[in-house]
Amino acid sequence: MSPAQSNGYRVLVVDDDQAVLSTYSRLLRRAGFDAVTESDPLKVLENGHLNGVDLLLLDYRMPGIDGLSLLAEIRRRDCRAPAILVSAYLNDDVKAQADMLGVAHRIEKPVDAHALRERLFALLPQPTNRP
Repeated sequence: MSPAQSNGYRVLVVDDDQAVLSTYSRLLRRAGFDAVTESDPLKVLENGHLNGVDLLLLDYRMPGIDGLSLLAEIRRRDCRAPAILVSAYLNDDVKAQADMLGVAHRIEKPVDAHALRERLFALLPQPTNRP
């Protein structure tokens, strides 16, 4: 399958596992998204990664700061891009915190690629539907 032409949407993926980042990057590019990946969640806050981001794909458990704490800081910086939280640890407390932060979707690991693509397309309209 060849990569799809970019639809112009920029997705920031934050996960401390390089193999996971590589997999998400391939999946996003094949679906037509521009993927920006970062393995260090703290660097997201200092490297201008948030400029022009249309969607956030965040792992929950990471060293230094968890995905929801990262999202809270991202929101304080006025980035309102929709967020998808990915985790193997989606207990009731994590779900409640995610809801309070306005997480659009929560996905349990292992991630089903088809389900992830569906959620991405639901949050980011296709180019023919863009305003």
